[in-house]
Amino acid sequence: MVNGSLKNVLSKKDRTIDRRKRLLIAMDAAFGMEYLHSKKIVHFDLKSENLLVNMRDPHRPICKVGDFGLSKVKHQTLVSGGVRGTLPWIAPELLSGKGLVTEKVDVYSFGIVMWELLTGEEPYANMHCGTIIGGIVHNNLRPTTPSWCDPSWKQLMERCWSANPADRPDFTAVAIHFRQYYSVFSHPKDFLAF
Repeated sequence: MVNGSLKNVLSKKDRTIDRRKRLLIAMDAAFGMEYLHSKKIVHFDLKSENLLVNMRDPHRPICKVGDFGLSKVKHQTLVSGGVRGTLPWIAPELLSGKGLVTEKVDVYSFGIVMWELLTGEEPYANMHCGTIIGGIVHNNLRPTTPSWCDPSWKQLMERCWSANPADRPDFTAVAIHFRQYYSVFSHPKDFLAF
């Protein structure tokens, strides 16, 4: 993709990603993950570095999910994962080493990506790995949500990184949420109240 990874774009502090572009990038990533999960593929390493973007398209930014090196095909309802992925995008159930996990590990990672898109920051950038692991496993560490965050974005993001995988939406629900959220853009009057 023209601009490389989303991480690369976010690292350029002189570039701001407006609300509409953030939403379109998140939508594309969610649609890509919805497709993968429909094909029984769990990514296991969803992060901004593995989302490839084209910010130069004249109509809209484009985002594609990439790097399937840690992906696994889901058998029945559970996936044996082991610790795989990249801190701080690894879900608590993977870090705790409890064995079998569901595709909701990708949803957790997506919640962290939503935070990255929102803030342009790297999560837990100045923290030691051990502190991050302990905080995620004990479910008392999540990135701080800025006060200016849209309530709808915040609610979805925090549901995605919920400690309990059963409380996380699946990517079909995430895609539906984004479609509804984006429809507000076609009604500017409603957008101001959103």
